[in-house]
Amino acid sequence: MPLPRPGKELLSAKGGIPVKTPVRMEELQGWEPAFWLALKKHRLAFAFVCPALLAIGLVILYPLVAVVVTSFERYYLLEILTKGSTYIGFANYVEILKDPEFWYSLGITLFFTAACVILTILSGLAVALLLNLEFPGHRVLSVAVLLPWVMPRVASSILWKWIYDDQFGILNYLLTLLGFKGMVSYAWLAHTGSALWAVIIVVVWQSFPFIAVALLAGLQSIPDELYEAAMIDGASAWQRLHFITLPFLRNLLGVLTVISTIWDFKVFDQMWVLTGGGPAGSTMILGIHTWMHAFAYLRMGRASALAVLMLLLVTVITLFYLKVFNREEE
Repeated sequence: MPLPRPGKELLSAKGGIPVKTPVRMEELQGWEPAFWLALKKHRLAFAFVCPALLAIGLVILYPLVAVVVTSFERYYLLEILTKGSTYIGFANYVEILKDPEFWYSLGITLFFTAACVILTILSGLAVALLLNLEFPGHRVLSVAVLLPWVMPRVASSILWKWIYDDQFGILNYLLTLLGFKGMVSYAWLAHTGSALWAVIIVVVWQSFPFIAVALLAGLQSIPDELYEAAMIDGASAWQRLHFITLPFLRNLLGVLTVISTIWDFKVFDQMWVLTGGGPAGSTMILGIHTWMHAFAYLRMGRASALAVLMLLLVTVITLFYLKVFNREEE
């Protein structure tokens, strides 16, 4: 007869009189929470994981909580030593949402992010398809394509700033050799129409190698028999790409799109080195806008609120991506 639950009433054999059964320790142990049972069973594994969890809590969770708390305070560095911080509720958020500069920076950031993500995925896919072919030197090219990825972003941005230079830049020199005489002294980073696109090119140039290598690994996992059967049936290269390659890479493309969006939405170093938010605020993305409030205006409370809003925006965009890809998969 199976044991009753602790405290369960049973009917006695004589007259069906309910009798309270005693609670035993063995029965209580069977009703422990699943997490506690797993902890006792794998306590050695949890002991090894605890230092990593502690480090994550100190490095990531504590600063995140501190930023969220500061976003609800008036935290002005010039006043903090004398008056201290003051809790002001959602005043920083209300002030930000009423600020036209925030919406202007948000618009630039969304356009910049969308352009970078689209161009990075397309260029990464094109390079991956090229590297997936067999031709002399393709192994050397597979290694060389990683050079932009491994270069420090600040150092590469300084090099690109020299490339875009209106007096000594090699870009204008090459364009002049190709017959574009009007580009002799064109200042790419000083014109509102070209500065943002100049930074987009730098970000895409440094981001596409990771996408290309990841997609190349996905391409090499597709069975060759599918392409051979499609070629026998007379499928063109575009049809093989559309009906075989892209469906197999759909999940990988979804993950890479989310990662690329997160990276490009929070870009700061390339934009700061190349333009600093100029000219005339045409490249004032949210990363630079937040930095200005924190270290130029010394308004740490408002800068923290901007950082929290950026985190929420990235979370919403990521959830939207995941919902779209899950719907397509269903």
